[in-house]
Amino acid sequence: MTGGATAPELGLIEGYYGIPWDWAARERVMRRLAAVGYSFFIYAPKADVFLRHRWRETPPETATAALAGFAAACRDAGVRFGVGLSPLEVWRDFGAETRAALADKLAFLDDLGVQDLGILFDDMRGDLPGLAGAQADIVHWIAGRTRASRIVMCPTYYSDDPALDMAFGVRPERYLETLGAALDARIEVFWTGEEVCSRAYGARHLDRVAGQLRRRPFLWDNYPVNDGPRMSPFLHLRAFTGRPAGIGSLLSAHAINPALQPELTLVPALTLPRSYRLGDDYD
Repeated sequence: MTGGATAPELGLIEGYYGIPWDWAARERVMRRLAAVGYSFFIYAPKADVFLRHRWRETPPETATAALAGFAAACRDAGVRFGVGLSPLEVWRDFGAETRAALADKLAFLDDLGVQDLGILFDDMRGDLPGLAGAQADIVHWIAGRTRASRIVMCPTYYSDDPALDMAFGVRPERYLETLGAALDARIEVFWTGEEVCSRAYGARHLDRVAGQLRRRPFLWDNYPVNDGPRMSPFLHLRAFTGRPAGIGSLLSAHAINPALQPELTLVPALTLPRSYRLGDDYD
């Protein structure tokens, strides 16, 4: 592939564990990346309890105001504003009480002006019968009650990595195929690759996953993220490699998960659009 390859839509998903960025830093990073072609930003730090463990609750007014302010900043910068919601294991009891709480949360996110809604089923127990079908049903229920123009769901098994089976139970047989067949074609699906933190992406792998999901994967690229006890002592500052420009046509979008250090995230992040733009000429 020569220079000038068509890049997928680029963006950032704050999907890390650890202390979240402050709002001023978040806006600085968003605006700097917007200047080089990143077009969406999904707010989903694991430490925001009102998106995860306490998702049924409305955040305090100060937190809501800060999130609304960031949404406005994204609109000003021409960046799609997104939020990732992790309704923990709702498929275990998706009754009237859970549905009412979820409807209230969706209305709250609509009021913020969410354009990209992530429904994140990652890092939850998954060795359950009928998991894929139940998750698809919940996502469809949500799709009928949100004003977000794009919905991206994260499967419980979002990678080939056997580490997920060790942590959350052995994945159901043909999980991806069942999920892909059950999901409406308008729903996008996150995928991290052969590993949770993939060192490289190849066309053959992405083609295979697209076939299983019946749609191009929405890449959740766990670089330069450095969360967790093993990675947090390190900074990932190397330019992006292992993401050849040729994979762009195989993706619906390419989102990077940033480092715990906002400004240092920019060091590698600024190289990704250049990699796609230059193709074989990228160094």
